Amino acid sequence: MNILDIHTHHLKENVSQYIYSCMPSAFSPQKGGYYSVGIHPWYINSEIRNEYEYLKKIGSHPQIIAIGEAGLDKTIPIDLSFQQEIFKLQIELSEALGKPLIIHSVRTSNEIIQLKKEFCPKSPWIIHGFRGKKELAEQYTAQDIYLSFGEKYQKEALNSIPLDHLLLETDESDKEILRIYESVANSRSLPTKQLVAQIQQTISQLFFNR
Repeated sequence: MNILDIHTHHLKENVSQYIYSCMPSAFSPQKGGYYSVGIHPWYINSEIRNEYEYLKKIGSHPQIIAIGEAGLDKTIPIDLSFQQEIFKLQIELSEALGKPLIIHSVRTSNEIIQLKKEFCPKSPWIIHGFRGKKELAEQYTAQDIYLSFGEKYQKEALNSIPLDHLLLETDESDKEILRIYESVANSRSLPTKQLVAQIQQTISQLFFNR
């Protein structure tokens, strides 16, 4: 296991070095690749339950090592209660499969934290693409929620969280993941090798040693 990038939507070479995120209907595993598969709130529609039924069928596939990205988004024209319904189904699936949940959250931190308290999940929750302030970062980590940072982030928030709750990703960015590691290592006044080793350890614990 040598994953560095826990969330990307770009297929690249060296498929064993990142987790590729896709919708269930797009899941087409390459040999040696790792995947997170789920229903993104942007794509919820009247037919989405069929997509969820397919997710349940494939969710135990050994190359699917996380469910998601799933979540809530108040900036889209999809009823929040419908989003919550589909998100809760994926929380339950994550728990049933014992696989981490990759979460998309836009202006819904209160709802996410409330659901974390309601479900008390045993599987890890990871907010991907975190760009929030220090105070929000601390609220999430106080609930044992992991935060994944990408190319853009608030330095104060990045530096405020425990190192063992920090993950890194490229998401939609074309920037190389190692450049993000270097930037974050500089922000936290750490050698890049030390940061890589710590995050690899966290990834191993979250996705493989459960």
